[in-house]
Amino acid sequence: MTRINSYSVPGRFYSLDILRGVAALSVVLFHWRHCFYLCTSHAGFTAENQPFYSALYFFYEQGQKAVELFFTLSGFIFFWLYSDKITNRLISFTKFSILRLSRLYPLHFVTLIIVVLLQSVYQSIFNCHFVYAFNDLYHFVLHLFFASNWGFQKGFSYNGPIWSVSIEILLYILFFIICWFRKDSLLILFLIIFVSYGVFYYHAQQLAQGVFSFFVGGVTYKIFSMKFTEIISGIIGKFIVIVAVIAWLITLVEVHYSIFGKLFSELLVSLSINQKYTFLFDRRIPLFIGGLLFPLTILALVILEVKKGSLGKRFAFIGDISYSSYLLHFPLQLTMVLLANRFGYTYAVFESPVLLLLFFAVLITLSFLSHRFFEMPVQDKLRKMFLKKRQVA
Repeated sequence: MTRINSYSVPGRFYSLDILRGVAALSVVLFHWRHCFYLCTSHAGFTAENQPFYSALYFFYEQGQKAVELFFTLSGFIFFWLYSDKITNRLISFTKFSILRLSRLYPLHFVTLIIVVLLQSVYQSIFNCHFVYAFNDLYHFVLHLFFASNWGFQKGFSYNGPIWSVSIEILLYILFFIICWFRKDSLLILFLIIFVSYGVFYYHAQQLAQGVFSFFVGGVTYKIFSMKFTEIISGIIGKFIVIVAVIAWLITLVEVHYSIFGKLFSELLVSLSINQKYTFLFDRRIPLFIGGLLFPLTILALVILEVKKGSLGKRFAFIGDISYSSYLLHFPLQLTMVLLANRFGYTYAVFESPVLLLLFFAVLITLSFLSHRFFEMPVQDKLRKMFLKKRQVA
């Protein structure tokens, strides 16, 4: 724990762990629509009919945005934990790779095999695949190498949500290279952000989206560490927290009522400009969310935790099981759909609040068990095995 003036930078930000866990569950709730799929079509899904829709509207409609938050959190955390170690040659690429793959690969492999088996059962019943269509040997090999979404794919396949983790692997490599060659200055990071946003803006590529969000997180950490005293001790910190709250209020209002979108449309009408240009407003939304809302949220939580001490420590387990819940939710949904079909239930059963609560209870329980009794033991064993071999060599 580093102490600066009267404040300490903790070795772990529990609030960010909780945020990561909430982001994972947000994606899970957004993917509740999977339960209404027949093969690769979800014609039977009506958002307004979903359990607790009025209260969970934001997550049903915009939950997929949490993936960008994942990337931004990763950028902040990796620059915090690894950038100086890599720059100062305290950690090699091999060790860095072992540390990351030992954490990510075991559950990825297990869930991949589970989905292969479940999809074979689904195909035997419906003569098609569930949600993700490209479940062949070629895409299986891509998944084996964490390359399912590196641009070689024909589309989403197998355990589809793994796409963001596949992108993160590339981000880790790019991050390591930049830090190893000491090119992690703010100027270069801003250049990377600018270029990646331009690519994402015009082509909506997943990798560009990941690069943009990851390095926004990195810049957020850089600014926080460089201006620590001013941010924590001065009025700047309070200002950031207030702006973060306002940004969230604006976002929630806009998602529910589209006030700013309507105002922009009315402005076009008043200026006699073709309505086809309303897309300009829509394309600014990713910049607001990824470039302002998410980094401000992270900064606000970090500031509050440094000032107030451990923030939400007892709930940090939500972050610990975030990877588990993210990878397990699709095979669990596929299992539920198969069981519903086996016992003669229609898709309307998934509009039951009881079933939604049961699903989350089972998912969180499985995620906890997976994290504690599978992921962590296997991770520790792999790290001891491979890192010890390197030390001996």
